[in-house]
Amino acid sequence: MTTRAFLIAAAISLLATSTVNTQTNPTGTLSGRVVDAQNLAVPGVSVTAASPALQGVRTAVTSGNGDFVLPFLAPGEYAVTFELAGFATVRRTEHIRIGETTSVSQTLAVSTVSETVTVNAAPAGQFTTGAQVSSTYKAELVETLPLNRTITGAAMLAPGVQSAGPSGNVMINGAMSFESLFVVNGVVVNENLRGQPQALFIEDALQETTVKTGSVSAEYGRFQGGVVEAITKSGGNTFRGSYRATADNDSWTAVTPYPNDSRTDNLYFTHEATLGGPVWRDRLWFFGAGRLAKRETLATTAVTALGYPVVRDQRRYEGKLTGLVRAGHTLRGAYTRIQDQEEGSATLPIMDVASLVKRKTPQDLLSANYTGVIGPRFFLEGQYSRRQFRFSGSGSQYTDPIRGTLILDQSRANARFWSPTFCGVCGDEERDNRNVIVKANYFASTGRAGSHHLVGGMDVFDDERMANNHQSGSDFRILATTTIVNGPAVYPVFDSRTIIQWNPILTTSGGNRFRTISGFVNDTWTVGSRLTLGLGVRYDKNDGTDQSGASVVKDAAFSPRLSASWDPTGAGAWTVNGSFGRYVGGLTNSAGDSASSAGNPATFQFSYAGPDVNTGNPANPVWTAVALQQLWDWFNATGGTNRPLRGNPIVPGVNSRIDTRLASPSTLEYTAGLTRKLGSRGAVRADWIYRDYRDFYAIRVTPDTGQVTDTGGRIYDLRLTSNTNDVERTYKGLNLQAQYTGRQLTLGAAYTLSELRGNIEGENGPNGPVPANVETYPEYSARAWAFPIGGLLGDVRHKARGWVTWIVPVPDALGRVSLGALQTFNSGTRYGASGPVDTRPYVTNPGYATPPASVPYFFTDRDAFKTGDLWQTDLALNWSRRVGLSNTEVFFRGTLLNVLGRRALTNFFNTCGTGGCLNTTVQTSSNNAALQPFNPFTEAPIEGVHWKKSDAFGQPISRFAYQTPRTYQFSFGVRF
Repeated sequence: MTTRAFLIAAAISLLATSTVNTQTNPTGTLSGRVVDAQNLAVPGVSVTAASPALQGVRTAVTSGNGDFVLPFLAPGEYAVTFELAGFATVRRTEHIRIGETTSVSQTLAVSTVSETVTVNAAPAGQFTTGAQVSSTYKAELVETLPLNRTITGAAMLAPGVQSAGPSGNVMINGAMSFESLFVVNGVVVNENLRGQPQALFIEDALQETTVKTGSVSAEYGRFQGGVVEAITKSGGNTFRGSYRATADNDSWTAVTPYPNDSRTDNLYFTHEATLGGPVWRDRLWFFGAGRLAKRETLATTAVTALGYPVVRDQRRYEGKLTGLVRAGHTLRGAYTRIQDQEEGSATLPIMDVASLVKRKTPQDLLSANYTGVIGPRFFLEGQYSRRQFRFSGSGSQYTDPIRGTLILDQSRANARFWSPTFCGVCGDEERDNRNVIVKANYFASTGRAGSHHLVGGMDVFDDERMANNHQSGSDFRILATTTIVNGPAVYPVFDSRTIIQWNPILTTSGGNRFRTISGFVNDTWTVGSRLTLGLGVRYDKNDGTDQSGASVVKDAAFSPRLSASWDPTGAGAWTVNGSFGRYVGGLTNSAGDSASSAGNPATFQFSYAGPDVNTGNPANPVWTAVALQQLWDWFNATGGTNRPLRGNPIVPGVNSRIDTRLASPSTLEYTAGLTRKLGSRGAVRADWIYRDYRDFYAIRVTPDTGQVTDTGGRIYDLRLTSNTNDVERTYKGLNLQAQYTGRQLTLGAAYTLSELRGNIEGENGPNGPVPANVETYPEYSARAWAFPIGGLLGDVRHKARGWVTWIVPVPDALGRVSLGALQTFNSGTRYGASGPVDTRPYVTNPGYATPPASVPYFFTDRDAFKTGDLWQTDLALNWSRRVGLSNTEVFFRGTLLNVLGRRALTNFFNTCGTGGCLNTTVQTSSNNAALQPFNPFTEAPIEGVHWKKSDAFGQPISRFAYQTPRTYQFSFGVRF
């Protein structure tokens, strides 16, 4: 199908298309069927939904098949009324969730008199029973439990969600952490490179968060992991508001066993305020919120264990208007802004305070949404959004070769010192997005063939970035062989294994634009009272322009989504689910822009061959400035950047190019599930999920890719950014959920048994996506030892969460008291011992200009080592009491994390830097002259002869290698 034909077909589908909600303003849908005592359809029933979350009321009339649908309902509690002459009127309460359909089957009894029956509905559950695997966590639950009240804090309760990505980023069902979708008020808030959510919300304004981890409908795209959706409050016909002050003190967090770990003792308050109400009752509502926070913590450098303050001053503002233009037609507009300044920021791990920067990262978000009821069965929705994010001052303040040159220690996990990473005086970096979505819904009741909820629409998403990505102030990095650490002082060691790296930016950035144009059609087909089918397909077309203005990507993909949900008894007690789907991620900005000659740094490496500096552990080592001066004197005197190269350089736009067939990575997903309701207040659910990840980003350098020549006549091997399926990444998971809601007691549990195996990590902390190198100079490595298959860094076999909230029976005069407890368990994550080896002496060069100076070698299995298991018990106490004014109460919330003070080393791939929180450095002849080289193709390396673990292997490089220490916090305020 041509693009033009597809666009025409998608436009036609808008005229005949359901009420499942895509990533526009997150509303929900109420649908169902009304029958009589003989289970026969009852047409003509008036179904009315009313809620404080809704302007006016919404009404539908059942079809000849007894079906009805009410779309575009704001999430919240609804009073639903069923009325028809000759039948008793029924009133019941239902909870509408974000982006989900709540199905109701209602029986009406014949009555000759005016009669109203009130149905006591079961409390709203945290997970659904249908094919989609999703969980919803309301703000009231998050408040009661000892959680951090953010959207990721709530998401971590859901099975299949792990904080095992780089820097503790969220991973869902084995996907790389940048491959999930985070949405606030229907607007994508992912950061452009690493894919994590920006904090474009105020915690007290959050209403609820929904996490979709499997069998996600075709309305959602540009992800491979899952979808995390949150909605904030929107005002109402009654003035409501709150003020909260949260007290923080770094000294309220216990110290860890890491050397010289310490805390500051300064009390800070975070202030939050919300206010919403009517401008015009039932016609125009407003909502506003603000958050002012300043906090100081004491962090610790790696290796040198120096304490340094990290001060963050942040202000967030949100404003929202919701207006009813006329019956059934609603407009919503929202604006959020963050002013953010941080002192003590750094790209970790660092060894000294000279690596710290003071930076600003302002951002804002604007959105406008329209929903319209065109007729009883036809509905329209449209949304525009724009997010802007800027980095200012994030890097070195110097550009000269002494003060502006970053130094890394190869023997200590590339810990950084002397000068900050990046350049803080070379211009700001901008990371923005824009999104336009239009969709139409149609409800068709077809008698014996059941009913169809059809949805079709268009989704246009722009990912935009402008960055002159200087890797240091001087554009040079020195990879020192090792360092001499003498208390707080760090001295570099330069010898023949030292590397001088030059990262010039050859052309100034003009900004890039990666656009995804999507069309989707989805049919939720209720075949009968027991069977529901989901039939959908999504089409995504990429159109990318890099920072040099060149068109680099034009690809397209279809994503079928099929699901079935079956009630074997017809009573709703059991539900059997199954699905198949293909998810296609959005083309990542870094991959699509990787070959741009503008904005991107080139990489040239040179082997240092000058006089040794600080070798032999001298009593009076040479200070860093003097050592650098000696290095530059030798370098400049021997040709400087015209010296022979070490390995193949990366020159974007010259020897680094994009394959014209570059496509977005994709995933095949298979699910099977079973849900059992336990009376009217409880339920359990089990879901098996299997995922096969495909179409990985890769760098190809083979004899077939050829060579190129620059304007100076230098010959390079061509590096081609492409896709590969010649690597492996698979995920198997069993997700279990259970819930019970009583009058005073609420219980919840989630457990994940999973396995993430493969031979590609595909990401790191600083860069986000990292292409596979399995096809980069393949003659110089072997798959078995360079890319072994095993448990990946994000492989957390067991994750369990169990929680309980209890309303303590106390006299009314004392107010309301509740206790919340959360028990956490995560099994340890796995890692192996790998190091660089030089295979050039053992390979006949097939014609490469510059073969690789080193390739990775796994001396152990990829998953040979494992961090400790994490057990943690957290508690929360909530108290509130009404005061004189109507509906006004004062409140207090206190939390105590890690009550038992456990100190496990865990979460290897955490907040410490590019490789994690543990030292995994392996020394070989490439970085240690005392070790012997070996032929990896014919010899089995011997530990202690050919390789050795560093003395600190497996030891923490930061206090963040330990689980959260015992920490307490409290907040207080007033609600009205």
